[in-house]
Amino acid sequence: MKRNLCHLLWAALIISISGLTSCRQQDTPSAKAYFKGTVSPALNQQVLEERVHDFFDWYTDHVDSLVNIQLVDNSGVEDTGLYRVNFDSTNAYLRILSAAGIFTHGYIEDKDAYFHLCDAKIRQDSMRTETPYGFDADFILLSQEYEEDISNFSEAIFSNYAETENGASIDVTIVYTLRIDFVIQGDRLLIDKIDVVTPEEDTVTAGEL
Repeated sequence: MKRNLCHLLWAALIISISGLTSCRQQDTPSAKAYFKGTVSPALNQQVLEERVHDFFDWYTDHVDSLVNIQLVDNSGVEDTGLYRVNFDSTNAYLRILSAAGIFTHGYIEDKDAYFHLCDAKIRQDSMRTETPYGFDADFILLSQEYEEDISNFSEAIFSNYAETENGASIDVTIVYTLRIDFVIQGDRLLIDKIDVVTPEEDTVTAGEL
């Protein structure tokens, strides 16, 4: 009799636990459902255009600080005229990019690699020219006329929005056209690459005109 009573009590306990578990499964959404739309940012052309304007605002506010950093100086040997990349200065430049919070680590690493490439080229060629190799344009907008570019930010034209495996890209025409690649990292869209879009070459030959 006692054994049967025990069996009945265990059965009731198991049924009770199963019922509570079932309620929890019905009442509590899955982690995937709960976090849907709250971790990864929304991704569409309007969102990307907004991120580009955020980038333009940051650039406008910081470009003077960036261009005033002397990235190249002479070797320190009097009257040699040789140029060398100043890596204390390039590190200061990269710290400004890092603090912006709008670029990926990969983007910043690429700039650092570029500075080292330029330094190697300058050393190889023993450069004494007024504009050392690789330093004849802005490193972010990839243009010599950055002030003109800034004045055209408000008139930017967007095109060729495309989603990628881990983000999206968009073409931005100011005076010329940039392709800006964004990637999703956590809850943010960060700039991973900026390239100048080169117009397709005219394939019509003189005889066909």
